[in-house]
Amino acid sequence: MSLTCPKCHGEMRQYERSGVVIDQCGECRGIFLDRGELEKLFEAEANWSRQQTGGAPGQPAQQPAGYPPPPPPAHQPGYGAV
Repeated sequence: MSLTCPKCHGEMRQYERSGVVIDQCGECRGIFLDRGELEKLFEAEANWSRQQTGGAPGQPAQQPAGYPPPPPPAHQPGYGAV
C-alpha cells in the first residue's frame, strides 16, 4: 500500500536507516517519521559520534594533544548593567 504525501499528494517512498523506516515524498522530498523514530535517529547519531571520537556516553570530546585549552567564556553584562 502506497502512502500519499500530506503536503503535495505525491507518492511516498520508504527507506530504512539505522533501523528506522523513513517515509519520503518523491515529489517535494518531505520526510515523515512515525512517533519515536526521530529519537531513534538522534540516538543512532550520538552512538556514531561517540565511536568516531572514542568518547564515553555523556562525556564531552577531549581536546586533541598539543592544542592549548579553549579560553573561558567572556563575561558579557546583561541588558541595562552598568
